[in-house]
Amino acid sequence: MENDSLYQELDKNQLIQSFSTLLDRVLPQMVISLDDERLTKKVRGVMSIELFSKIFDDFTPEQIEMFNAVVEGR
Repeated sequence: MENDSLYQELDKNQLIQSFSTLLDRVLPQMVISLDDERLTKKVRGVMSIELFSKIFDDFTPEQIEMFNAVVEGR
């Protein structure tokens, strides 16, 4: 995971805050019981959501409109 350049763009402090918030919502036993593969998948999922949430930060209004048009099938 350390080698994935996309994940390197994430703000580590924000990511820690996101994980902290998520972990406050689950029982520790649920996390402890996960095997490495399943835990890695869940961590990657959270990191992917963090990345996706920032996708529009660098978009111009025109690019956002084009994205919305494609998603809506216009």
